[in-house]
Amino acid sequence: MNADNPITQLLAAPLSLDWTIEGLAEQLLSTIASKGSGEQEFSLTEEAITDRQSRRMIRPLLACLANMSADESGMSADIFGGHLSFKRQGPQGPVWILGEFENKPGTVRVAFRRSSLPPPNAEPRTAQPVGLTGTDYRPDSPQIGT
Repeated sequence: MNADNPITQLLAAPLSLDWTIEGLAEQLLSTIASKGSGEQEFSLTEEAITDRQSRRMIRPLLACLANMSADESGMSADIFGGHLSFKRQGPQGPVWILGEFENKPGTVRVAFRRSSLPPPNAEPRTAQPVGLTGTDYRPDSPQIGT
């Protein structure tokens, strides 16, 4: 595995005392988003993981990423495998982090592709925006920009 792989570097790095799997997942996405410009790929397989900490964290991390992707896309989550899709801020503007993963005992792998272009099937999300309560958001009321 390439020593410049942000996935292996992040998993092997010492954890802070107040770390969470959600925080680690967001840190991974932010790291991938900040890597240069243009399209880049990052991947990891279970066989490439050599340290105990990374082996213990990879499956919960993939499950967390699956749930985060489902929340952001409005799709249902499958923590054992499938597609991932995230939009994050990169150095030159928004970037899309797309991935595929498998998260089963004996078969753990993930591949991410970072792109400055949205995926061809990207559609606006229709779910309630994060941070608004049920009393703040009314789908039948006019929204800014519509």
